[in-house]
Amino acid sequence: MGSIDNILGKVDTLMAKTDRFLEEHLPEEPPIDYEKEGVNMKHLFVFTDTTMTYNGKPFMPGMSIGELCEIFGNYERLAEPGIFIWDSMGIIMVSHDKSGKDSAPVSRIMINWNIELSGFITDEDLKWLKNRCPRQYFTGKMIVGGAVLGRGMHMDDFLKKTNLKFDNNPFPLLYYCDLYDWDYTKAPIHRREEYYTYRIKKSDDGNDIEHFDIAISSRGFGDPPYEGPEYEKYISHLD
Repeated sequence: MGSIDNILGKVDTLMAKTDRFLEEHLPEEPPIDYEKEGVNMKHLFVFTDTTMTYNGKPFMPGMSIGELCEIFGNYERLAEPGIFIWDSMGIIMVSHDKSGKDSAPVSRIMINWNIELSGFITDEDLKWLKNRCPRQYFTGKMIVGGAVLGRGMHMDDFLKKTNLKFDNNPFPLLYYCDLYDWDYTKAPIHRREEYYTYRIKKSDDGNDIEHFDIAISSRGFGDPPYEGPEYEKYISHLD
């Protein structure tokens, strides 16, 4: 036993030395130059796997429209009951509660760089859709998982740099990232049944970014449950 413990101790020492060597010699990723990369500093959005902030203020779906207006300012237009639009920013928030009360919880937040309006048959359809879209689009870029995201980019370039894992199966133009690591004990949603998802929509030709949104998803078959410490055990077991 003594010899085995001795060997294991040497292995641990070697691994620690290796980690220190890598820390000292591997090049660090340079910080993002927000101005050079065209990040919108007036409306600064930063998204990670555990936080969402606007100009440094945390927010998330499930908050009431009244709470979100305290962060973003009052919405500029009520397109129809439950659809709140900030036309000058290119932001849409949606609530299933159509009462119009400040207490209405928001289930989806969308930031739009562009919305393609082709493929609608009638002028009436087109008019209906335009009313639900912001009159101006979001300008500049944002930070998602440590990488810049915005219009004029190719999705593959973003995926190489972000530290979040996005998947587009089975929808080639829609990439999503389920936020299973979020601390849902502090989130304003039903933590045992729901979780947040980041979604990025590519343009129809696949060469540009159309919009980014955060939605509340329902846990289904195969999704990990959220039970506090039990959730951590579940994730560890998958590895």
